[in-house]
Amino acid sequence: MKNGFLAFLFCLFLSGSGFAVSGNEAVNYVVNSSRFIYEGESYTPPNVAIEFEGKGYWVIPIASGSSVITYFAVDSSSGKLSVSRAVNRGLFGVADNLRELQLLKASITPSSGVEWVFTQNYRAIFSEMSLQLGDEVYQLNTVQTALQQESISVDMSGLKAQLVSMAGQASSISEKISAAAVAENDFFTKPSGENLGALKSAYAGVTASISQLNSAALAYNSSRNALKNQISVADIDAQTKGQMLSTLDTPPSLQKLGNYNLYSIQVQDKISSAFQSSTLRADSLLDEFDRRIAKNEADSLIFGQSERVKQATGFNSLSEAQAAILSKESRLKWEDQAKVRDLEHDYQSAVDFYSNKRDFAQAKKFALLAADDAIAVYRAGERKSPPGGGISQDTLFKLAGLLLVVLVLLYAFNNRGKLKEAISRGPEEVDVYGN
Repeated sequence: MKNGFLAFLFCLFLSGSGFAVSGNEAVNYVVNSSRFIYEGESYTPPNVAIEFEGKGYWVIPIASGSSVITYFAVDSSSGKLSVSRAVNRGLFGVADNLRELQLLKASITPSSGVEWVFTQNYRAIFSEMSLQLGDEVYQLNTVQTALQQESISVDMSGLKAQLVSMAGQASSISEKISAAAVAENDFFTKPSGENLGALKSAYAGVTASISQLNSAALAYNSSRNALKNQISVADIDAQTKGQMLSTLDTPPSLQKLGNYNLYSIQVQDKISSAFQSSTLRADSLLDEFDRRIAKNEADSLIFGQSERVKQATGFNSLSEAQAAILSKESRLKWEDQAKVRDLEHDYQSAVDFYSNKRDFAQAKKFALLAADDAIAVYRAGERKSPPGGGISQDTLFKLAGLLLVVLVLLYAFNNRGKLKEAISRGPEEVDVYGN
């Protein structure tokens, strides 16, 4: 009963969080439990998981300075690193576009000269514009009535139709801005390829609609100015004429439309440029990811635990095995000295390619060769008798001295009779007088 209750709580926890692996756990795997990154590089813990093909992934950017070098995507359910190039292309693209868009929004400030038009503020602006343009129809009716009173017949149906059309366009823009803001929030909180596509479409739709409204406003202003010119030369008293011309001034709602259109175009250009940059560096991000995988594999072969090396040598890693074999105390005791020399060469080459040249394919190649060398050395075993080269020069001198003493003693023993006779005889006397 107790176990069942605990299982229920565990399932409840998973269903509440939605992820078996947290973002921090994914970061720990990439940054601390593996050897993917270099010293001095930085990373940003992900705030939200990215969805791709029905799965969630924690996508971690690795940066050098302010530039992202590559990404690592960890499955939020299994905790496994995604190594599929096709899957990573989609994940890296979404993550990079998300990052670029966040940086772009942060760069647009009141002092930047550009305004982000996909906001509730601009939704309200175009909603109000729609109402004002609708009211302009009544202003035209007022002018038309005044002209009729002066016996001047003017067809304003075209102008009225333009205003009605623009009012509808402004209302549509207001709705599109609201939809773009929702799409933006959806992408920021639930990033996916589908939400990114919807956001791009929403942005482009707002920009295109504002541009169309601006063109319609320019055409309306041209028609309105033609009417004002017609009134200005009509035989009407100055006061009435002035009132008509004032009524036909540019509607307040259209006076800033040109600026709104400019902001929209500038923002869209920046968005397109940011998205294009992400597309252009996609292959570079993927290639660097492949290099980091090779780096981690080479590191594991050289410094990591190896069951194969451990079974053959008793040491946990190639690094430990080569250090023991090549140590000053044991180097000369091994039977297969050729493999000892191969081990030294191959291991040094592996480390050089790994640490200095960053050629991880070559590092892996020489690490595998070095592991074979170390295993071969242990299989051949130690020498049965110490090699001559293992006796120090000091010992040789001592042995030579001892041998010399032995030879002298042997000579004395073998010639003891002669030596005894020579000692007993004494020196011969010499007769100096010849007697």
